[in-house]
Parts: sequence; C-alpha cells; structure tokens
Amino acid sequence: MVSVSRPVPYDRIVKELNGSEQVAIVACNSCANYCQTGGRRAMSSMRTSLISDGFNVVSSHIVTKACILSDLRGVDLPDGVDTVLMMACVSGCRAARRLFQGKKVLSTNVTLGIGYYDSSRKGSVLVSPYPGYQDEVGKAFPGIREDGSPASRCDR
Repeated sequence: MVSVSRPVPYDRIVKELNGSEQVAIVACNSCANYCQTGGRRAMSSMRTSLISDGFNVVSSHIVTKACILSDLRGVDLPDGVDTVLMMACVSGCRAARRLFQGKKVLSTNVTLGIGYYDSSRKGSVLVSPYPGYQDEVGKAFPGIREDGSPASRCDR
C-alpha cells in the first residue's frame, strides 16, 4: 500500500513563504519518494530552487516514514526555524503539525489516495482515491510529460 501524491505547484508554495523566514525541509523517503514528491532527489531540488529564489533554507532532513512519529522525532530542527516544508502525504503533515507545534507547517504535496508502486510504470498507481480524485484512478504518479520524460518535483 502506498499513499499516492502529486506536488503542489512551486509558485503556490513560495506564495506561502516570505524572505525573512528560516525554513526547514523534511522529506519522506517512503510513499512520497515513490511518487517523486519526497525523498532525497525531490528534497534537493526543492532546496536548490528555494535558495536560488532567495529563501533562507537552514536545514533539510530525510525521514524513513513521515507518518511515523518516532521517525519524525529524530528530526532536530535548528533554533529559529519558523516554517517546516513537509514533502510527505497528508498523514506525515498531520504528524509534523503535532510534533512541531509553534511552527508553520506547509505541505508541498496533495494526497490523492491509496495505491501501489508499479516499477514498470516507474510510479505509484492510484487505486482507492480520496473524494475529488476519482478521475485519477489507474494513473501512475509522478506521471510522464508529453516528451516522454518523468515529471520532476520542482518543474516550474
């Protein structure tokens, strides 16, 4: 079972930030990694994009499963962090809001529902959608662009 997600558009994420905030990025290395909305590569891409756009990213962390509180407890946020960008599903974001009280926690992903990972399609396939995403059933995420290349995390 995989929580299937797709990225929130980058411009919507940066609209929620301001240049004076200290930002930490926390990326799930499980389900979100399969959808390329989390994991090391997506986190690195997000970090690079934010820094090049003038945001103050002070730390970035990979957690095995963001939805597991004990995994998140291993994240040591530096003093002064105002905002935590969660590259995880809705469960990981809820866990982060519980753990990082007093911080603004922003999700970089939209959770579509539950599915499975299909290596032949190089993505997670949505099987059991959350309300509003029924038209996405059977599609693989991260999906493929028109040119045949995989959609990346921080496409602008």
